[in-house]
Amino acid sequence: MRSIKVGETSDYEEVRIELATAKDVDEIVAICIQGYACTAKAVSDKQQVQEKVEEYYNPKRILNEIEEVSAKWSGWIVARLDKKVIGVIGGGIVDSKVGKVFVLYVDVNYLRKDIGTRLVNHLTQMQQLLGNSTQLVSFLKSDKESSQFYEALGFHYLQDIEDTKNVEFTSIEMIRDI
Repeated sequence: MRSIKVGETSDYEEVRIELATAKDVDEIVAICIQGYACTAKAVSDKQQVQEKVEEYYNPKRILNEIEEVSAKWSGWIVARLDKKVIGVIGGGIVDSKVGKVFVLYVDVNYLRKDIGTRLVNHLTQMQQLLGNSTQLVSFLKSDKESSQFYEALGFHYLQDIEDTKNVEFTSIEMIRDI
């Protein structure tokens, strides 16, 4: 995989964007749990937050998702700095010519350092190579930081995705041309 240099304002030398390996499972799990906790901080039902963490970000599932790559799931992609995983993204194809960012988290120590943008750009390039011209993303409606982040990348509001069991888990879906 190619190396991507971080902007001049960074204190670190080089961040590599590459497909995750089985050795990355524990670091991916840790970043996802940390990221989801930040994303879901406005949700009052902490038990349900924990259940979602256990469902989506357990080592067995992450390992399977690293090993089972397809057009529908492009695998886990990591941002690596000095052998340490500092950000993760996963996406895939959801419809004809439509890709989606399913998950994106960056270690809190590396937020606002362009790591998330670089991960999204990498996934976008992969999806474009597969013939996609549109990209979706969804996230909790209460997550204002994600809304601002994706708007800055050219996404715009498409629809609310209501969670009928718990309104606090209602998501916003955004779209952009790629």
